[in-house]
Amino acid sequence: MKRAVEEVSTTVVEEQLEFGAQPQQQPLLKLKRPKQLISSARRLLNELDNFTSTQDILRPLLELERSLPLDNLEDNEAAIRSLWERVFECKDVVVKAKLISLIGDLARYPGANALAVVDEMMRLLSTEESHKVNAQIIHSLTSLGKLYSHDNKLIQMLVSIAVEHLKDSHHAVRRECLKLIGHLGSTESPMTESNEQSTVSIQGLIMSFSSDSDPRVRTSALEALLTLHERGQALDVALYDKVSKTLEDDYEDVRMAAIKLIWVFSHICPERIVQLPTSDDARLVDDAFIKICNMVNDLAMRVRAEAVGLLGSLHHVSPKFLEQTLDKKVMSHLKRRKTDHEKKKERFAAGESSVGSWSTGRNWGDGNKQEELAPDEVSLMSSGACGAFVHGLEDEYLEVRMPAVDSLCELANQNRSFATLCLDFLVDMFNDEIESVRLNAINSLRKVCHHIQLREDQLEVILGVLEDFSWEIREAVRELLSHCHLSTRACLHAAIHALLGNLAKYPQDRASIWRCAKHLGSKHKHLASSLVPELLSTHPFFATSEPSVDDPAYVAIVILVFNATVDSPTMIPMFPNHTRRHYSYLRDSHPDLVPHLAIEAQSMEAQGVPAPQGPGSSGVSFMEGILRRIQSVSSMDPVNAQRFLSSIIKDLNHTKGIDDQYVASSRCMALYLECQLVVLQAQNDKIWNIPGPLCATRGTGLKSQVQKLLMTSYNIEHVFHGLNASQVLLLHEIRIIAHSLQILATQRCDTGTEKSLGSTLLVWQSFLARIRHYSALVGTSGTKLDEFGQALLSFQEFFEANITKPSCIADYLQSFILTRRVKCLELTSHLQQASAILTEPQGGSENPICFSAGLTFGINIDARLENIAHPTCVRVQVVFPDMRRQLFTPKYEDLHRLSNLRHRLVTTVVLSHSAWTEAGFIEVSLVTKYQPDVDEENVVSLGVINTDSESKTLRQIKNSTDNLEESVVGLCPPVRICVLPKPAMK
Repeated sequence: MKRAVEEVSTTVVEEQLEFGAQPQQQPLLKLKRPKQLISSARRLLNELDNFTSTQDILRPLLELERSLPLDNLEDNEAAIRSLWERVFECKDVVVKAKLISLIGDLARYPGANALAVVDEMMRLLSTEESHKVNAQIIHSLTSLGKLYSHDNKLIQMLVSIAVEHLKDSHHAVRRECLKLIGHLGSTESPMTESNEQSTVSIQGLIMSFSSDSDPRVRTSALEALLTLHERGQALDVALYDKVSKTLEDDYEDVRMAAIKLIWVFSHICPERIVQLPTSDDARLVDDAFIKICNMVNDLAMRVRAEAVGLLGSLHHVSPKFLEQTLDKKVMSHLKRRKTDHEKKKERFAAGESSVGSWSTGRNWGDGNKQEELAPDEVSLMSSGACGAFVHGLEDEYLEVRMPAVDSLCELANQNRSFATLCLDFLVDMFNDEIESVRLNAINSLRKVCHHIQLREDQLEVILGVLEDFSWEIREAVRELLSHCHLSTRACLHAAIHALLGNLAKYPQDRASIWRCAKHLGSKHKHLASSLVPELLSTHPFFATSEPSVDDPAYVAIVILVFNATVDSPTMIPMFPNHTRRHYSYLRDSHPDLVPHLAIEAQSMEAQGVPAPQGPGSSGVSFMEGILRRIQSVSSMDPVNAQRFLSSIIKDLNHTKGIDDQYVASSRCMALYLECQLVVLQAQNDKIWNIPGPLCATRGTGLKSQVQKLLMTSYNIEHVFHGLNASQVLLLHEIRIIAHSLQILATQRCDTGTEKSLGSTLLVWQSFLARIRHYSALVGTSGTKLDEFGQALLSFQEFFEANITKPSCIADYLQSFILTRRVKCLELTSHLQQASAILTEPQGGSENPICFSAGLTFGINIDARLENIAHPTCVRVQVVFPDMRRQLFTPKYEDLHRLSNLRHRLVTTVVLSHSAWTEAGFIEVSLVTKYQPDVDEENVVSLGVINTDSESKTLRQIKNSTDNLEESVVGLCPPVRICVLPKPAMK
């Protein structure tokens, strides 16, 4: 009978030791008990028992405060319990207040029982005698009460406690109570005072403390009203008069809060009629405007800055009060003029004739002058607003002049007549001693220049600022000239000569000067027509010399003239022959500055060549024809498709001469078609039809195609803006195809026979990571996938199931990669191309820049970034003669924002090098950094045994701007600079 359960037998084998040998001692096994980790919070709380002095106890409390929030809820609850125990034991007021502050901070931790902390604090508040501790308790209740703003019962209880403690003798307690009421109170619920049976509104209760003896309490009262307004509570307009009286408070912070409240009331009900001390009526917004204007003359700089800064947002002020802000003279020399109706009414009440007459001497004081009133008795309507902006612009402090310029600009932008009046004042600010104020004044005038025309005297001041040393000031002035309207021919003449003088003094500003000349010509066509003979140096009888087309001054002049000729074709016969010849060259070299003119059409018709159509319909028809040709590629065989794609790419590269708005789209389409062409070439390579041992030397060309696919796809994705999710997925598919071709070519050309599982995993690791990245992108975009996309998503499962069969995996991948036809890119909207224009440095010179070897020299970089969404990703790339490249990250301060997608980069690149035997050229360019899908350097170097510097150098020579190793794509062509590091002199 068999046993149901097999017995376990153990055999012990004893080794026989040789004679005289010592038995080998077995090492002792020790069980280590893991130390119980104590959190830093518990350690700090345990240290509290070891200290007695206040300073020693506060140290761990401060460390605990710096470590907030704690790691877990358990430590948080333990800390709250421990701190409460010490609160009841502590006698020191300072330590007790700090303990309560920490408890309040800990109770805000998610999951903490804050309601229990609130109840405990309310009980402690009823028994605590220290004012400092009570103030801290109320402060903590305020912060905890915000967490339960939906609990009306709790909020009402906290507000009642605050109202009860408003009678405390200490200012800190009253201040914290007012803050609690402002943050938690409601204007809809009336408050019942404890000693009286009457109910008062919460706003009236707060406003009663605006006359408190302590200025800090008065400030808190007004700030509580502001907090109520910020929370959406409706303020009572009846408080306007009481708030107005606080403008005369002796304390600076009280006046600051009062100004803000006056400004709030002016926006709540601007059309409400208020009565002035002189029995006159005025709109509340006008009265508030005048009161704030009066505070521009305050003794405190902060009050003046706040007042003048708030004036700009009062858009509904009556024009008569608005215009007084630019006049220093008080109306009627501090006398209030009465209206004719008031004078007749007074004469009628005195029994006199209503018709005015000379003094007869019969009545006492008949012809006496009216007594002049004291300045403080004059109505604010006649004195408060007078000269407010003049005083603000002439203030001694920068902090006041800056908001004065901003407010003046904002009000002028809303009122055309006021813009004309304030023009002289803004122009005068161009001579301010502070650069930031001058720059702000220039930019402010540019914002309102559509309302005004510049006179000759005003233009003279503006043109004088062109000589400023700061490039920001010069750039801002030229931007102002580009937007303003000049009144006379002499103004345009002076502006042109000032720009030419500026070009001679600052040749590095030529790009900005040319843009300014373009806008001056397009905005002043009627003025420029009379200046054409003088600008182009033509003479009716004598032949003048032909200027050089490379002269920047001549280019600036013809850019202005060409832009003025767009809507004035009668100016074309005034051009000399050489100017007409230069048009085609300048139009080709500066398409963004030189417009389309009929000059080219006339010259072609004279030679018997049909003129091209205008830029409107020709660009649309051209792109539609290109798209129709692209659709037919999918039905062609691979050989004809490659030939057809090459011809389409050539046509797309010449779109710039047809229509400017299709340049970015055509460039993007050309790059994408290049990817399609390279994929077709790689799929039909002979490497797939010959045995593996014979194709070891044919893998180099395919790997270069893979590198081109990766770089071009990244270029399309990160340089062109406006691609949708499905178009981005096509670029990711191209990179997956390129990666697959690299793996298949590597395994096919690998002559080794032994391949371990580890080496197989290493080859496929980055490819699987790319597949996962593609899968995540598909999930976020919600795009429907075809069979190829489904095969890519299911590849990881197939790989895990056949991980021990590398050849099976390669055959499966090759089955759908080599037969995949890349889809056409359908552009449904206009794209924007990220680019950079390098103004400095200027290449082309063969004179080397010499510097001592081992020391540094700087290259000034001045560039304009167009359509750059993330300017912080821009890098300066320098390629040395030995093909080493170096990336420099500009400082954040070197990037100056011009608009949402336009920036200017002004920085200095510091270089150093060892001595050279002869001069060499370095290439400077701008690139943008991106986040690759995977480590592309490992993908490109797949299958390469020795990745030495020579192979990297070869890859760098092929493309000096884009770089897979550094994950950058170029934004502009490189500029070649000749340098020569000389040996240091001994």
